[in-house]
Amino acid sequence: MTQSSLLQSALPAWLLCFLWASIAPPAILEAQTRYRVVRNENFRQQPGPDARLLGTVLEGTELLGERSEGGWTEVVLEGFIWAASVGRTERDGFDLVVTASGGENLRASPNGRVLARLATGFLLQELGREGPWVRVRRKGWMWSRSLESVQVQAESPPGVRAREQTRAAEPERAASGGDSQPDLERGVTLGRVELRSVPDGASIGTLEEGASVRVLARSGEWVRVSTEGWIRETDIRPAAGGVLVGVTAAEVRSNPAAFEGKLVQWTVQYIAVQTADELRREIPAGQRYMLARGPLPEAGFVYVILTPEQVAELERLRPLAELVIIARVKVARSQFLGNPVLELVDLSVRRP
Repeated sequence: MTQSSLLQSALPAWLLCFLWASIAPPAILEAQTRYRVVRNENFRQQPGPDARLLGTVLEGTELLGERSEGGWTEVVLEGFIWAASVGRTERDGFDLVVTASGGENLRASPNGRVLARLATGFLLQELGREGPWVRVRRKGWMWSRSLESVQVQAESPPGVRAREQTRAAEPERAASGGDSQPDLERGVTLGRVELRSVPDGASIGTLEEGASVRVLARSGEWVRVSTEGWIRETDIRPAAGGVLVGVTAAEVRSNPAAFEGKLVQWTVQYIAVQTADELRREIPAGQRYMLARGPLPEAGFVYVILTPEQVAELERLRPLAELVIIARVKVARSQFLGNPVLELVDLSVRRP
């Protein structure tokens, strides 16, 4: 019998655990790193720009990181969600799913600061309940450049950490007059830059150095921005058949007369190219179309009618790629499933 086995047989189990904890390497005791989100960023199911988009985490939110892969970091998102906005599920080992149309906020505490916006269909693990609020957790992946490590003096339980984040935000909420979602960040251009219709897409104009912009959304190193300024009224004409941006599928379905025949710009997740049958009455039999999830972060589906050239282009892509499409609304609600039917005009692969 070795000296080690003699020691194990002679000491109580609780004492062995204490001795092991006191001599264990720091890497074992502290395997996780705390991060702060430095800008609003996407929260994805897997690492990579083609992975499913689950929601958006807001700037200032703190979370734990577990491991990194390439330019992506796996993080643990935890907080409180309104109980009426989730339902029971047994999918993939989770017990809750976001059921609210249009998604729901994740908060640092019951009715506290907003940490993230979760998409409809977002799967969650339940940790506990406080009145009409549920404390939940979910692992996912974020772009590493949107995270910064945070020095932690002493580790607090998850519920305490959430309340600490809420207390830190109370002066800001009081000054703004209520519990509203933080403003999206603003900035100025560092030089003369091209403005593009979609990431890596065609140039539609330029912004001069020092131009003020508001960041509306992010996709890896790309940001969608808006800017304001003044021009002479004689230099513009009424828009005819312009592209609608920011329109949801729910809006299209609820008001067919307002949207059918109009162009929309949507971000969708490519699922497959399919051939129309008798169940797709709004699409000619035998016509090829794209089945896609979206518009993201919505969890529904859309049918996008394709030309032969567009079919060939899509079949070169791998499934689950995210696309930015411009398409004309043919039918706002299909007969059997209520999904929008579109006719594709242009597309671009969304980059990280």
